[in-house]
Amino acid sequence: MFMSEYWQKRPCVIRGAVNSTIPEIDADELSGLACENVFQPRIIRKGEGRSDWALEMGPFSEDELRALPTAGSWCLIMNDLEKHIREVKGLLALFDHFPRWRVADVQASLSADGGSVGPHSDQFDVFLIQAEGNKAWSISDSAEYAPDNESAFYQDIDVRVLKDFRPTSSSLLERGDMLYLPPKVAHHGVAKGCDTVCVTYSVGFLAPTHDELVSSFAQASVNERAAVERWSDPWLEPQCDVGKISAAAVTHATEIIRNAMPKNETDVARWFGCHVTGSGGVDDAFFAPVDDITADELIAEWTETGFLFRRGDIKFAIIEDVSDGSLDGCLFFAAGSVWTVKSPRCIEFARHVANHDEIEADGWIQGGEMDGESKVLLHDLFSNGFIYFDD
Repeated sequence: MFMSEYWQKRPCVIRGAVNSTIPEIDADELSGLACENVFQPRIIRKGEGRSDWALEMGPFSEDELRALPTAGSWCLIMNDLEKHIREVKGLLALFDHFPRWRVADVQASLSADGGSVGPHSDQFDVFLIQAEGNKAWSISDSAEYAPDNESAFYQDIDVRVLKDFRPTSSSLLERGDMLYLPPKVAHHGVAKGCDTVCVTYSVGFLAPTHDELVSSFAQASVNERAAVERWSDPWLEPQCDVGKISAAAVTHATEIIRNAMPKNETDVARWFGCHVTGSGGVDDAFFAPVDDITADELIAEWTETGFLFRRGDIKFAIIEDVSDGSLDGCLFFAAGSVWTVKSPRCIEFARHVANHDEIEADGWIQGGEMDGESKVLLHDLFSNGFIYFDD
């Protein structure tokens, strides 16, 4: 119903959508995260004039945060919360019918009564979840406010704000309500009637441009070449016009480009999985295990502890088939790396890791149920620090 009626078509308000899954982390704890650079904290302030908007980049000190006024001329924003805060990552369970590679991140915005980031539009789908307080949303899907219409936005300011926003609809979101906005729909959210701080989570969906995809594939194709090949033209013949590019040269260039193109959909699948799982912030402070450990030692420890966990800042995915039937086995991806998996048991294991944050030992290692290929994949993931034992 939602996919056919609303997804990338029109906005939708879902009342009481997340009452049972709102993260158990209050505004004070959230604001404390703004002291850490990993969350890309920033404060947007509104001045007196219509174009008087200012952006301040964090991280911020506790004193700076305590100095924020109780009336809303500001909005504190943080990104990538699901990568580091387990309570926030739970919000992603609401979107289990969407492929996880499409989720960019979970953002939190905090503001006092009247706070806002200004009217704007985005190039991606977003779900806005009201966690604390109320927020009034004004909306317009007019093409005039499209993100690529630069004339609709104030110029020479650090905040991307529409100059003359005239909404066509409005909704007040209360705790637990959720608003879905397709790409390019202009919106303006203002905290309303908040005794303390208004908290809104936004779940944004990845929307790469076609140019980014083409450029990424071309670079990946170049990187895979074992040696640098240069233009070679032993067929060259004398010509009178030195400024002329011959038809033969154009044909040769065409052959070079054509030979660099994918031969089948598996070629594209291998690149695409690496591209979409390699995007997004990865916490460099989370290192791979210091001590070498064999696959058997890893399985013994896994048996004892019971669980392994996926890194929250790593994207995992699996491709099990392609339309032209060229894929032998399946492709498993983690953080831009790829494994070709062929045994039925390892495919089952890879599918489980791609879909679940927790990997329980029970059912995988009893009675020697992990085959050699599964053990190799398990060991590779652990050795790279993509999965870990919880302390």
